[in-house]
Formats: sequence, structure tokens, C-alpha cells
Amino acid sequence: MKYWVNFLFIATCICTWSACNDSLFFGTDLLKQDQVGIGATDTLKIRTSTIRQDSVLVYDPAVKVLDAFLIGTYKDPFFGTTKASAYLQYRLGSTITPDFKDAMLDSVVLSMVYDTVRNYGDYEHPITFEVNRITEDMTSTIQYYSNKQFAVNSVPIGSKTCVPSPFAYTTYFDYPGGFRDTIKSRQIRIRLDDSFGNELMSSTDSIYNSNENFQKAFKGLKISSSTINSGITAFSPLDPNSKITLYYNVHDTTYQYEFIVSTLSARTESFEHDYAGSFVGPYINSGATNDSLVFLQGLAGTQVKIEIPDIQTLSKKIINKAELEFYVKNLPGDNSKYIPISNILIGKKDAAGKLSSVNDVIFALNKGSEASLGTFFGGTVTQETINGQSVSKYKMNLSAHLQIMAKSTDPIIDNFIYLTIYRRPENANRVALYGGGSKILGPKLKVIYSNLIK
Repeated sequence: MKYWVNFLFIATCICTWSACNDSLFFGTDLLKQDQVGIGATDTLKIRTSTIRQDSVLVYDPAVKVLDAFLIGTYKDPFFGTTKASAYLQYRLGSTITPDFKDAMLDSVVLSMVYDTVRNYGDYEHPITFEVNRITEDMTSTIQYYSNKQFAVNSVPIGSKTCVPSPFAYTTYFDYPGGFRDTIKSRQIRIRLDDSFGNELMSSTDSIYNSNENFQKAFKGLKISSSTINSGITAFSPLDPNSKITLYYNVHDTTYQYEFIVSTLSARTESFEHDYAGSFVGPYINSGATNDSLVFLQGLAGTQVKIEIPDIQTLSKKIINKAELEFYVKNLPGDNSKYIPISNILIGKKDAAGKLSSVNDVIFALNKGSEASLGTFFGGTVTQETINGQSVSKYKMNLSAHLQIMAKSTDPIIDNFIYLTIYRRPENANRVALYGGGSKILGPKLKVIYSNLIK
């Protein structure tokens, strides 16, 4: 009974501490009195290394994995070259079969609406987008990962060189029902080959009878970049203005027919990372168990592997609060447009190597918003002044999962956690961090615990 009285008192204290924004060690005057067997430590050993990500889930028929699709090839000054390509399956935009009798092709245009949030790096330089027809079936009822590349016709059916301008509006004309309508949208428009448009118009009516028939004749498009840029651009294929529009004339009137990407369409991305000759390259899967620097990157880039070898020393403690801190390493000469990661998460791996979020992350996400993730878990960039200089750091709540780690009977798996990125398949952001082998600003695990008092 005495134990539960003490536990309730401790829980009350912890709730009080959690409600404020002060340091983890707020209330240390109470700790000194040791009235309820409370202790604290920040000396647990932490070992870190940078590992290569194999692939990430980019399409699941049960849930929308991606809002933004990154397209482009960019060379990062430290992280090497990243290439992202989109594969999109199109559907009929109307249940009404188009009438192409006596019609003449005007043009066929691919439009892609910008996502104004996920663009990354110094992307406002000329880039050439290429459009290729997919020759392999895409299936909307199975999952796809980022290492899947669909077969395509090697000859592009369209291309465009431009400077990406995500916040600039493009004005163009649409012709719904034969009447001209002026449209303004943040998008790029790529004219496709007339031969493709004529093929769509000359096909038998049967391909317009169902989406299944249409997708047998036209399997989809790959959209990629054939030039290297200093950043990468994001698009929203599910936006109503992202579509293929077939414009045609009947006598003196212009009409249009649309092909769309919907939530019923398969839509995937492939990511390729080349670290050869890069600054980060020698750190990846190096075999070192405790590097002084570690590197975290979005898409299918790098992760940070963390080992806490002495965590079982807390096996007989109740962990009331635990915070993991990592300091940001500012790379010399880095471009300020390579913004650090907005939300870092902590994951765990099972015996099969499958990564999943720890309970502390799940709890925060269940609160229902990205803001709640920062509030209840952390993982966002904060500032701290050390010796008169401002430094950036990430602070993450690990209280629930650390208790599981401490009581684990399988340290080969459970002594390890991993830094990853929130919504990583649509984030190209990256960051360098001081690792466990650093003699300055190394990571710390700050723990408040209580002893089992009987």
C-alpha cells in the first residue's frame, strides 16, 4: 500500500513538471530531499552511427501515403545526388464517352500543380522535366516501395525546360462544354506529342467504356528530370488541376476531355541516392559503432542508429521522464536553403528489421495534428545558448519506450533505437548531428526515475 501512495505522489509531481516548459530538471530542490526515492541521470552511454535506408513505402491502397510528390535530380553539397521520379496511373475524367467524329486535335497537355510546402534546396534554377509512357502494368490494389521502378518507353512523349516557380500563377484556357474559361493555377504545363493525342482520339470507343479498358491501352506516365539541379520540386497529383487535357476542335468550337489521377489510381515514387564522393559517404554503414558525426536524410536516405548499451541498469526503476537530445552540426559553407529537418521521430526495429514508431511518437500523433507531435513528443528544432553562442538542437520524449528498453530481455534488438523523419517519403530535408563519439555537444539522455520503495 505504501508503494502505491508513493507512486501516486510521484505521478502528481510528474504531471506538474510536464505542464511547464522549463528544463527537465525543474524542481531539483525537491530531488535533493529524496523524499520519495526520486533520482536522475544524464550519464548513460550513447553510441551512434549512420546507416543506409533500403526503401520506404510510397503507395498503399488502404491509406494515402503521399500528399506531395517530389520530382527532380539534385546534387547536395554534402549528401551527394538524389533522384526522385513519379509514376502515375490515370483514369477517365468523365463517364461520358467523348465524340471525336469530325474532330481535329488541337493539343494534349500534362499539367502538374505545385505543392508549395515540400520543395527543397536551391531549386530555382533551370530544370528539364521529361515525360515517358509506362509500359508495365500498375496495380492500384497492392503496396509499392520506393525501390520499385516501372518499365517505360525510352523515348519521351514530352519535355519542358523551365525555372520552377511554385508560388507563381500560370494563366491558361480551358473549354468545358465548348465554352472558353480562364484558369489561374500554380502549375507547370508540358505539351505532349501530337502523336499521343491522335492515338487517344483514334482509339476505339471501347477504351472509354471503363477505366480498366483505358488502363490496358494507356498504363500511365513517368515524370522525371534529365538535368541536375541544386534542389528538388514538389507537386500535387491529386489536385483537380493536375491532369492530362486533350483539346480538340469540331468545326469552329474547341472542346476538351480530361484524364485524371484519383485516390483510386496507383501513384508511386522511386528514390535513388548516390553518396559516391560525397562528404557523408564515408560515414554510411562504415562499421563504426560510435561516430562523432551522424547524418539524417529524408526520402530513402540515411537514418541514425542509436545504441544505449547500459539501459538495463534502469531495469528496477520506474522511468518518470526521459528526454533524448541531439545538437545540430553546422556544416562549413552550407547553403542556408538546405533547411534542417522539421520533425525528427524515433523508431524501433523488430527481429525482421521492420521499423515502426515508438509509443511516445504514437501517443503524440494520436493527439491529431503535426503541432501535437511537437508538443507531446518534441523532435523539432529549438535554440539554446552555450558559451554565448546560439546552437540548434532536437529534444525528444522517450519516457514510455525507455521503460520498455530497460526491462527488455532481448538487448540485441531492444538496446537500439533509430532516428527517422516524419512523413519521410515527401521530405527531402537533411541534417548533420553531433554523434556519441563527439567530445563536444554529444547527445544526452536525461532521465528522471523513481526507485521501487516497499
